[in-house]
Amino acid sequence: MSAARQVHGAGGQPHALGPELARGGEAVVHPLLGRPGELAKLYQVARPEMREKLEHMRAHPPDDPARAHGHASIAWPRELLFDARGAFVGYTMTRIVDAAPILDVFNPRRRAQLLPGFDRRYLLRTARNLASALSALHEAGYVVGDLNERNVLVTERTLVTLIDTDSFQVQRQKDGQIVVYPCPVGRAEYTPPELQGQTFRGLLRRPEHDGFGLAVLIFQLLMAGNHPFRGRWRGSGEPPSLEAKIAAGQFPWAAGPGADLAPPPGAPGLDQLDPDLAELFLACFADGHDRPAQRPSAEAWSEALEQAEARLAVCGQGHAFGGHLRRCPDCGGRAERR
Repeated sequence: MSAARQVHGAGGQPHALGPELARGGEAVVHPLLGRPGELAKLYQVARPEMREKLEHMRAHPPDDPARAHGHASIAWPRELLFDARGAFVGYTMTRIVDAAPILDVFNPRRRAQLLPGFDRRYLLRTARNLASALSALHEAGYVVGDLNERNVLVTERTLVTLIDTDSFQVQRQKDGQIVVYPCPVGRAEYTPPELQGQTFRGLLRRPEHDGFGLAVLIFQLLMAGNHPFRGRWRGSGEPPSLEAKIAAGQFPWAAGPGADLAPPPGAPGLDQLDPDLAELFLACFADGHDRPAQRPSAEAWSEALEQAEARLAVCGQGHAFGGHLRRCPDCGGRAERR
């Protein structure tokens, strides 16, 4: 049996790598033998600017809102790694176990299989924890840039973790100037209208850009997995792409009866949401379409989600639903407690 490959910490201490866990276009992830709570991310080509970026991130971590629960809501870089010659090769990060991608949480069928006890209360709490993590990042001066369903993990306790933190946009002072390390990637489904079709490499992102992606994820969590810009096309010709609908601000839940795009058949209406949450979605996807500054902040989402959970009602079948509704949308039963 061959010896395990080794990398080294900044002080020269060796770390043995376990078998490869995941591989992407730029890096490979390994477990660290003897350190079950950590992973190593090793770059196939380790650029010098990445070392500078990670050193700054290590020295300036955000305040993690889940630290009191013994959980990392942001998989922050912990230690830089080097090869035997001292060349930078990657970094270590917290290993998150027993967690599912947020896609498995907002997709009703997957959620029923993996997390059958996740009701509306849990979905609201998941959304709030996500908003709180993003708010902490923004408060510390960071921008995710590529916020999407692939880089958010959720535990059965509704705790979330943002991963792939090395792609976050980072700013720092260097020789009296501000140096920006941009986020070079993005998913069109979570990209705001003003950035659709743009090249992300070198693009300066702002918190309101993250705010759009956050609102999409929260909408998917609370609206049975529906994307806010997908719907039933009723206009002439071929339906536009999702990217085109986002760019045009075609939010079907805010459209009138004669609009070209209607919500998907069977999709819940905004009236099933807590009224304050419905207003935030309208502020983001309608009012904020061409006025990004109007989009709700992550902090505003966190506060509204906490209040919406506190206002939930429960019917005789145990279904949690919005306290503003007279009857449970799942079974028609009346609220027995609030």
